[in-house]
Amino acid sequence: MVRKPLPLNLIVICILLLQLVVCPVNTLGNVKQGITIEQAIQLVKDNFGVPESYSQLSTGENEYSNRTTYSLSWNSDQAPYGSFQAEVDAISGEILSINQWNESKTSSFKLPVLSSEDASKIASELVTKLTGKHLPEMQLIKEKQQVYVFNDSQPFTYNYRWMRVVNGIPFPENGVAMRVSGEDGRVISYYYNWTENLVFPSASKIIPAEKARQVFTATPMLELQYFLPPIPNPQTKEEQRVLLVYQLTNNYFGGAIDALTGKPLTLDKPILASSSLSSPAKAGGSLSAAPVPEARLKISAFEDNTPISESPADQDSINPSDYQITQKEAVEIVKKAVTIPKDFILRNSNLNPDWYNPNEQVWDLHWNTDSYDTGDQRFLSARVNAQTGDLVSFNLSYGLSTNDKAKPVSRRDAQRIAEDFLKRIQPENFKLVKLEGENFYQGKMSPNTQLFSYVRLVNGIPVSHNGIFLTVDTKAKQVTNYEMNWSNQEFPSSADVLSLDKVIEQFLEIRPLALKYMLIFDPSGPQQVRLVYQANSYYDLELPVLLDAKTGNPLDWLGNPQAQWFKANTYTDIEGNYAEKEISLLGLTGAFGEYGDKFCPGEKITTGALMRAMLTAEAGNWDRVISDEEVLNVAKERGWLLEDGKLEQELSRENLCKIMIRVLNMEDSAQVKGIYGVPFSDASDINPDSMGYIALAWGLGIIKIDQNIFSPNQGATRAEAAYALVHAYTVGRQMKSYLR
Repeated sequence: MVRKPLPLNLIVICILLLQLVVCPVNTLGNVKQGITIEQAIQLVKDNFGVPESYSQLSTGENEYSNRTTYSLSWNSDQAPYGSFQAEVDAISGEILSINQWNESKTSSFKLPVLSSEDASKIASELVTKLTGKHLPEMQLIKEKQQVYVFNDSQPFTYNYRWMRVVNGIPFPENGVAMRVSGEDGRVISYYYNWTENLVFPSASKIIPAEKARQVFTATPMLELQYFLPPIPNPQTKEEQRVLLVYQLTNNYFGGAIDALTGKPLTLDKPILASSSLSSPAKAGGSLSAAPVPEARLKISAFEDNTPISESPADQDSINPSDYQITQKEAVEIVKKAVTIPKDFILRNSNLNPDWYNPNEQVWDLHWNTDSYDTGDQRFLSARVNAQTGDLVSFNLSYGLSTNDKAKPVSRRDAQRIAEDFLKRIQPENFKLVKLEGENFYQGKMSPNTQLFSYVRLVNGIPVSHNGIFLTVDTKAKQVTNYEMNWSNQEFPSSADVLSLDKVIEQFLEIRPLALKYMLIFDPSGPQQVRLVYQANSYYDLELPVLLDAKTGNPLDWLGNPQAQWFKANTYTDIEGNYAEKEISLLGLTGAFGEYGDKFCPGEKITTGALMRAMLTAEAGNWDRVISDEEVLNVAKERGWLLEDGKLEQELSRENLCKIMIRVLNMEDSAQVKGIYGVPFSDASDINPDSMGYIALAWGLGIIKIDQNIFSPNQGATRAEAAYALVHAYTVGRQMKSYLR
């Protein structure tokens, strides 16, 4: 599998994490502790019930932001595998976070056993038990459920979030976030963040919201950018799109305006926001932190006699004529840019597609030392474009400076080191970038580390996620991390884009400014709380990330228009229906959304409506705008429909059964004659060729008929189709699990 290159913000996260002091439990004896590690373990077990099969326990002690915590990790050493991680404040004994995963013994697809009310009760009782003293200061935020996919590997979860409110004003950085399994009520994840001893500015003298809107418009907060949507799989050689969009600039803390001064939120000295990089469990962290993607660069230790791996990720998909640089030449390119210590050994090299340029290949090269067993291993990873010969990235392990007493150079001197390096290895590209402000990485940095981000400009317009990122070790006086993201695409003209004023007006209609408290860090002083107006987000997945610069239409992070967004549907006309539970579950997949918040359970369903719902429910990566031709082609390819099937025709109960049995790959069994029977009074009206399909669908619980009459030619309702679809998938998953 080809992994994504390490994004710039992920490099920053890694750097920040490396600055944490993570030691065995007994090595920090000088730190004041309120509870022992044994007490922390018992607290987690008492409140969350760690599975007994997770017999392998590892512990650690962490220190950051004047806080000491215990990290606990349980793992199972035999199938079914699973893990349970927790973090506990070593002074207060508060459980800051837990996260668990288990390998399902059977298919995870099944109707949620717990109702929303049941799960809500579990979540409320737990948050009251663990954070009761702060409960009066928090507000439950009803979060929209994530889009559910019928082929998910983990069970459906209910999501809950309590947000801290001060003086009636939201403080999103503090609160509780929780996920509860709909399958068995287990708390899958729990994050608690509460920052003590903060001073919250009074809201008695804030500027009016209209004044904040005027400042937002005049600054301006939105910026015209070239946006390159991510490509899910570069091996498909999908054409890279380049879009012109407007989005919030990296300055001003995400479009924040000081509610007391009426000025855009900038400070005289580098002040770094904490909301996007800190773990929710850590002081000043955000509860909305997205899962960190898997890092591309991984180093493994090998014995001296281990041969170098020099093979493409997929031999059949790579033509030697597609690249020009050999592995040996790639190594020499790295050596010209980086001094490789003599004790470093090249252990591994692979040729993989370039994430930013899918039609090109890159060499992944990995060196490390022999001292793996002693815990003193050092490494170097590098990537070289096999077509252009460009050094794409490299990453050196930390601790390169042997002089611990060396004085760190200033940021200005560190910038000179970074730019001298760029002028040497990327002289032409260096002319096409500009240095971003110091606030871009939004975190508190070590004085021994300086980060620099240069954004690429095309036609004077910034290119989102294109540019060069560097880290300088200020003691060793050298670049230790370098990443160049550079897409070789044609960029459209910006001549016909909408005016900025018009786009700002449309943006604020969708995301109006809202009053909130924001936590910020001063590297040279304590954290502060500021009262700001900021474009409303509150982590609503249906709010746009971008606006199309030519149409003003909202776009998501994949560059898809609103009609294609993955969102769950909540129906208002299904209460009391026998298939209410099934319809609600399908709504969470985004299926049957053609009538908005209406499902119309008694309406007759067409073949096309069912086929479209099946494609939406079973695969979240389907384009939300699927043409009838595509639906018909896929349905026939998968054997759901025969050659003469038509999407616009009304679907009968008989044909509904046939489709469900075909979905289960049981058509051969259904076609056996003379062995099936059904308990319906009108069984004689059923076509003998259809009897097997109907009998199997009835016997497996896929169809529900309350009366004794089946009426095979009667049109199936949307409720009947929803019930059948959910139970067919349930049976199918159970069958696959049994066969495994």
